[in-house]
Parts: sequence; structure tokens; C-alpha cells
Amino acid sequence: MVARVRPLRPRPRPRFVAVPSPSSPSSPSSRVASVSSWDVWPVGIEWDEFRSLHIARCQQCADSFASSSSTEADDWTDFHRCDPELVALLALVTSGRAA
Repeated sequence: MVARVRPLRPRPRPRFVAVPSPSSPSSPSSRVASVSSWDVWPVGIEWDEFRSLHIARCQQCADSFASSSSTEADDWTDFHRCDPELVALLALVTSGRAA
């Protein structure tokens, strides 16, 4: 009998670095465009060197989590759930439609 090994949780998200834009042309002569990883993942982690903390932030609801442990920050990003009413309110305010 062959034993199967299954990971118990998803692999950690990559830290934020510039990644090639998916809409950039594939021509080698064209300039390579970059986009932030924030454009790819709505919840992500940055390293705050001044405070020596990993800062996890959600772009949709503006919630955040700070920890000296990268594992704790990764866990927060994996299990974070936005409040739908707060997301809708923030979208209304940031889109310029609010009075």
C-alpha cells in the first residue's frame, strides 16, 4: 500500500514584488510593464522594516494584522473574511459617488 501525503494548508502567498502585467505584449522589443502584487491578490503581506513586523492588509475592507511572525501573518491572510457591508460602503466612498 502506498501512503499519500496531503498538505494541510495552502502554501504561503508570495511577498509583494513587481510581477509582469498579464496584459503586456509578449514582443521582446516592447518595454516590459510591471504591476504590483496588490493587483493580483486582494489580501497580502508586506515587511515593515522600521517596526520589524509583517503587515497583512486587505484592500477590500481595509482590515489589517501585524505580527513579528510571518507564519501568523500568512495564517491571517488565509482565513480573513471581509464584512460585505463594509466592503460595499468603502467601495461607495472611494469611487467618488458618495455625497
